[in-house]
Amino acid sequence: MEPQEAVRQLEYAIDASLDQTGQRAAAGYRPTFERVAERADGAAVYDLACDLADEVGGGDCPTPAEANATADRVLDDWAYTDGGE
Repeated sequence: MEPQEAVRQLEYAIDASLDQTGQRAAAGYRPTFERVAERADGAAVYDLACDLADEVGGGDCPTPAEANATADRVLDDWAYTDGGE
């Protein structure tokens, strides 16, 4: 998954789950998705998008700092599993 696709998916999730405008809220996650894409690949970006979408679906809208912490966990998991293999 490309970073811009992940942002778009979170926009939809936020629009559907929260009383916020997804486009405005999800834009803050773009640098986080780009960082994950640079360090891993599209599968890691997808994993991060799923984790953040789960939080949104639960009624929370992670701050960019919280999204970065989630990204760090995804990247740690990614490195531990040798790139998802």
